[in-house]
Amino acid sequence: SCVMARPVAITSHLAPVPPGFKPHWRDILEENVAIYRRLPEDLTLAVEELIPWFIEKVEWEWSHWVGPKPDKELQQVCVACEACLLIVRRSKEDYAHFKKFIFFPTDLEPLEIENAAGDASSSSGRIRQGWYWTKHGMEDGVDNYNLTLHEFAHMLDFREGNSESVPNFDDATVQRNYELFLEKEYGDICRAWEKKSGCIVIEKYATKKVEFFTVSTEAFFEYADMLQVKRRTLYNWMKEIYGMDPVQWPERVSYPDLQRERYEGLPNWQTRSSWKSEKAKLPEWPEGLSAAEYDIEKERKSHYQKERERIEKFHEEKLRREKLRLERAERQAEEKARKTRERKARKDRLRLKRMERKARERQLANNRTVVIKYPGGKPQLKYRLVNGQREGLLQRWDKEGRLREETELHRGQKQGKVMYYHPNGQIEIEGFHSLNERAGVWLGWHEDGTPSFRSEYREGKLHKWAQLGAGENLRTFGKVKNRFGL
Repeated sequence: SCVMARPVAITSHLAPVPPGFKPHWRDILEENVAIYRRLPEDLTLAVEELIPWFIEKVEWEWSHWVGPKPDKELQQVCVACEACLLIVRRSKEDYAHFKKFIFFPTDLEPLEIENAAGDASSSSGRIRQGWYWTKHGMEDGVDNYNLTLHEFAHMLDFREGNSESVPNFDDATVQRNYELFLEKEYGDICRAWEKKSGCIVIEKYATKKVEFFTVSTEAFFEYADMLQVKRRTLYNWMKEIYGMDPVQWPERVSYPDLQRERYEGLPNWQTRSSWKSEKAKLPEWPEGLSAAEYDIEKERKSHYQKERERIEKFHEEKLRREKLRLERAERQAEEKARKTRERKARKDRLRLKRMERKARERQLANNRTVVIKYPGGKPQLKYRLVNGQREGLLQRWDKEGRLREETELHRGQKQGKVMYYHPNGQIEIEGFHSLNERAGVWLGWHEDGTPSFRSEYREGKLHKWAQLGAGENLRTFGKVKNRFGL
């Protein structure tokens, strides 16, 4: 289970919802948007406050839609949440030029734009995204792939009418300092990829300067720990730009873990409770109060608790002042010795920090979700590293974004079920591996779903093979002679 370092996604009390925000939207976001579940409570309310304004402001369109009817409310709320996260500590003016959002079912292939899951236009103030890849990016939260954050980072960059990976700064001096940093950092990233040494946290797509800020934004929210370790100055600039520090947020929180946290901490929350079902019990939002002014602590602490804390703080402050007075007296008596000790301690700390940073870097590199992408940005291969070895489900897509393979891995070896798919989505081959060798029964199907073959493996060797659905031309082979002539 997940251990939460601090309250996230409203777990301290049955908080009211900001004006215009519907209670059941919390259920939608908690189930579908991984990053929403990690937000501290105050940031959650601030984002919720912006979502109704954003949904009302935008012109929404669904294009080339086939198959099941889209859940428009869910799609709007999920996109609005991640878009508003980028400006919650900035200004609504960042999106003054943004007008229209267009959903496509999968990607932008209907527009004959090859290998593009989404795009953003500065001239028309428009964003287009394929819902399949939009949803995929929202659900994981820690794989450094989030289409919505990527495209809306473009909109922040477009605010001044250009696309130089320079968002708006209120202070001209700060902006100049950022631009100087950008030239140096961008050049270093490009050199790293030119040398083929790569950069784990900043993908190669960032070597297009227009994409540097968008790729950095994805890494800031989804690879925060790694970005801080590998590119500390870049991380600090992203903190300055977005006004938040994702490293301080809890690690990935699952939806069941969030429900369990409430069940254990909130007296009225049951195992199947939802914000919608609790609507009648939610207090009204205080009239005229903004999310920034809403006092979460006041709602979850009684007057007695606050008074006790006030007294404790008074005594703590008194003790602190007395301690400082004694420390000042001691420093005056041993100033020379103190400076010597501090120099030595500083050297020791720096050495320890370097060792800790290297250890943390190795740990992050060996325990992460890896996504290898096609040149246009779509995922090609996805798997999880655990202690440096591939573990769990490996997925592979073709250039058109169709799932073609799912293979189970254990400690770097093929172990368990494997599925291959035809381009139309039908299963092509189903079988099992044991320690990288084929095992048991393997079955095959044609693209129309009819059986193709059945084979059996023993100790990694083909034992029997039979062609299926061939009528009188049915062929079978045993161990002595098989279709491979072995």
